[in-house]
Amino acid sequence: MSAVRKVHWGWIVVAGFLSEVAVFAIFLLLLIAATLVGAPDVARPMGTLDYVDALLSSFAMVFLFTLWLGKRIESGFILHGALVGVVGILLFAIMWVATTGSVAQPPLYVIAHLLKVVGGIAGGLVVERRRRSGLRMRPIHHTESISK
Repeated sequence: MSAVRKVHWGWIVVAGFLSEVAVFAIFLLLLIAATLVGAPDVARPMGTLDYVDALLSSFAMVFLFTLWLGKRIESGFILHGALVGVVGILLFAIMWVATTGSVAQPPLYVIAHLLKVVGGIAGGLVVERRRRSGLRMRPIHHTESISK
């Protein structure tokens, strides 16, 4: 079987999509919280809190969804994690171009995109190490996930 066939594209797209949804949900919660306390400017798009959120949650969400994905695959954890980050970047880029009409993004968003890939790689490394040591990350077989 070729390396491309071993890549679980469906799971990668799902994990990348969910990680981006989570990043946006966290930002919206921060925006709502800032508005409720009377400081909506603190969390405005492309403001300080937005940039901090983008940097931290881009890494963290891709990391966590790579751990989730790692339960569903047998190998190639680091590659899958990196690809989850790339899918997240592509989804954000599509949304960005659709709403701004420009490809150019603020430098901190570009760094956040790089952190998505780093988060995926880190998540893949954790899954790989857990699998090697036999810890908790036993793969979920499709018959198991349906019956539970």
